[in-house]
Amino acid sequence: MKARIVAVVVGSLLLFTASITTNNAFACGIWGGNCPPPPETDGGGVKYIYDSDNRTFFPVPPGREGSETHDGVVWMVRYVVLCGSNDPNQPYDVLCVEATCESDGAIGYLTQVYRRESAADPWEPWPGRERTCRTFSTGEPIPLEDVEAEILAILEEHYEAVTQPRIEVAPAYNAVVNLPVLAATDDVGPVGFEIENPLPGQVDAVPEYAWSWSNGDGGSGPGRSYDGTDPLTQPDHYPVRAIYSSAGEQEVGLEATWAVTLTVEGIPPITDIEPLVYEAAETFTVHSAGTVLVD
Repeated sequence: MKARIVAVVVGSLLLFTASITTNNAFACGIWGGNCPPPPETDGGGVKYIYDSDNRTFFPVPPGREGSETHDGVVWMVRYVVLCGSNDPNQPYDVLCVEATCESDGAIGYLTQVYRRESAADPWEPWPGRERTCRTFSTGEPIPLEDVEAEILAILEEHYEAVTQPRIEVAPAYNAVVNLPVLAATDDVGPVGFEIENPLPGQVDAVPEYAWSWSNGDGGSGPGRSYDGTDPLTQPDHYPVRAIYSSAGEQEVGLEATWAVTLTVEGIPPITDIEPLVYEAAETFTVHSAGTVLVD
């Protein structure tokens, strides 16, 4: 039996909890565009949006509005993240990986500072502040890979039937040519659990089973173990079955593919998590049919 894991699971795990917010139209473009403002969610902690293009959760930076006094002049200030076509006249900034920065151990975004004296004035770049690392105290971008790693770790620790599928063959030892051989695996069904790291969310995983027999036959679903129902008179009762026309060592293989959905507060369900694929195989012997004469 073997398991092939197709999920990308590199990256360190970030240990903190977060409240989540999102921009439902964030996919309208890392490079700008007319997007509606992101909705806010209540609660403490870090607020995030999710960018499906970069498969990354981005912390929402502090407010882009402010005021600063220089040489006795009170300036209205707007901090614009240096991503794509962001400009001071947009209601909010699009975020991107390229704009993240670090200063004195704190994470932030590269910004250009704009100023004006009154709301009637146009925004103008603040000379000498065209590229400033504006940091905040909590949160940093979380690659979806880190979340995938946490999901995989939980499955491997608590859901052995998922990560190590087993095959039951019937008859186990006395398969005979031209008679059905049955196969089945545990019907785990959909699996759901919560995660806390690197951010809180609900994970739901749904399996699909694909079978391959060494005679070229296939099948789908978890199958059904032999329960006394005659497979000759009611073959459809056992959806995963094969008939061999010659004797010898044979094999049946199983590929279980789990589609994973992540749901976090305020963000539409995330379905671009790499599916998890696990494999198993079982060998058996098919015997020739014979007649025994008894005196």
